[in-house]
Amino acid sequence: MKRCDLCGERPGVLTDRTVVNNGAVEFCFCERCYDEIRRSGMTTLEVMSLAAAKSGRECPVCGMTAEKFAEGFLFGCPECYKHMRSVAMSAAAASQGGRVRHVGKVPGGKF
Repeated sequence: MKRCDLCGERPGVLTDRTVVNNGAVEFCFCERCYDEIRRSGMTTLEVMSLAAAKSGRECPVCGMTAEKFAEGFLFGCPECYKHMRSVAMSAAAASQGGRVRHVGKVPGGKF
C-alpha cells in the first residue's frame, strides 16, 4: 500500500487529483494529514508545494532550517548533514572560492 505523500508514515488512503499546467497531479494522504489540510484552509497543492520547498532545507529530526544554518554555520544535530547536504555543500563552496573538494595543503602539489 502506498504511504501518505505528506507525512510518509501512515498508509495513504485518500487520493486528491489536481490539474496543473494541463496535466493531472495526484497526491495520496492518510486521514490525519488530509484532515489537517482541510482545517488549514489551504488546498492540497498549496500544502504539497510548501512541503516541497522545505524539502532539503529543513531537518525533520531537529527542525533546523537553512536560514538558521546561514546565521551561524552550525547544524542542530548529526542528521542535518544528511537531510540538508545541498545547504552544507553550497556553504562550503561559497567559503572556499567555489571548490568543495579538498586538494591538499598546497594545491597542485607544488612546494
